[in-house]
Amino acid sequence: MDLHRAQDLQSLLMHEEAVRLLRADPSLVVRLEQTLSRWSMRDDPNSRPLLQRWIDIVAARDWAMATADTQEARQLRQASPMATLLPQETRLDIIRKVKTLKERARAAS
Repeated sequence: MDLHRAQDLQSLLMHEEAVRLLRADPSLVVRLEQTLSRWSMRDDPNSRPLLQRWIDIVAARDWAMATADTQEARQLRQASPMATLLPQETRLDIIRKVKTLKERARAAS
């Protein structure tokens, strides 16, 4: 597994967990909105399109986009507020899981 694929997988797993948390507790949307509001104050023209897309996704509660297997979704996950919802231990568990997969792939090559 190359580094880019591993990063994509790690990001996908984090987003799947964030979506699970949002479905279990829809009030977590407020945290996403607060994060996006803070990010909006930076006014970075390079990230503005991704930021606006995330604002639209959160407003529509379009969680499927967060975990879609498309180029757009992969790009969005690289500039996403959703990982901020994860408890630190959950985030570390996902990182460890992907690291193990990378090591197994290297050993099998």
